[in-house]
Amino acid sequence: MRFFDFHCDTIGECYLQNKHLARNDLHIDLQKSSSFASYGQVLAIWIPDEKRGEAAFTYYQAVRDCFYGECAENAERILPCKTAADIETAFFAHKVAAVLAVEGGAVLGGDLEKLDGLYHDGVRLMTLTWNDTNEIGNGCFAENKGGLTDFGKQVVQKMQNMHMLVDVSHLNERGFYDVAEYTEKPFLASHSDADIVNNPYAKARNLTDEQIKILTERNGLIGINLCADFLGNDGQTGADAVLRHISHFLNLGAENILSFGCDYDGCTVHPSLDGIENTPYLADYLLQHGISEKTLQKIFFENGYRFLIANL
Repeated sequence: MRFFDFHCDTIGECYLQNKHLARNDLHIDLQKSSSFASYGQVLAIWIPDEKRGEAAFTYYQAVRDCFYGECAENAERILPCKTAADIETAFFAHKVAAVLAVEGGAVLGGDLEKLDGLYHDGVRLMTLTWNDTNEIGNGCFAENKGGLTDFGKQVVQKMQNMHMLVDVSHLNERGFYDVAEYTEKPFLASHSDADIVNNPYAKARNLTDEQIKILTERNGLIGINLCADFLGNDGQTGADAVLRHISHFLNLGAENILSFGCDYDGCTVHPSLDGIENTPYLADYLLQHGISEKTLQKIFFENGYRFLIANL
């Protein structure tokens, strides 16, 4: 099968735990994903909220170097992709198409020029905040309920001008609407679910129907998150929960913008989905429970592939 995933924290865990992409005991490694006919993966450098200023940037640099070191060590199986042409090249050569991202705009430390450095490093997607406040705006769990700062508005406008994708996952609701107002090109929620789960984590983090409609109208992208807290309650967080979220998205007309952002190696996942090797099981479950083969192809690969080719 073919699979495109818009968010994992695997490269950060490789750095922190001194593990390797070729083979490990994490959610993702190259051995586990070797059965995919085509596989694209956005690998995020997560910036924890306790890291700010130079500490955040130094940490980013260390994980960035880990990413490129692992890609070089496994060059026969994975290709860092900075352009649409690179993605095409990777798939033609039967390699993993690896796109570098940053999760947390605190990496900039309030310095707009640092965006140029990130772009030069190959970063093609940035999640504006993690859960708390940074110089760009406020995360979904921040006490401050305001939206983007003036600096944040400059950031999203510059990102769009340089073809770096603006990611609103983790951003609070006011920030989401600011992004919609201050951007013209498509943006995405790389790893976010639908607001159909009644727990405080999901209520703060998942997308409202109105947000889903805006992303659909803007030809954006939504990556389904497999995080148990966001999918459901009381253990109802497996393939059946994924089906409920997909059905909700489809009922709102999001079929052509729906993808996956599994959040592997960044969250707790139901045992039946606990690793990239379980992707075929999930696809089979969805097919057996009413999702058509055509729609599955869109969600598992085509929508994400098309989005990146159009917007990088």
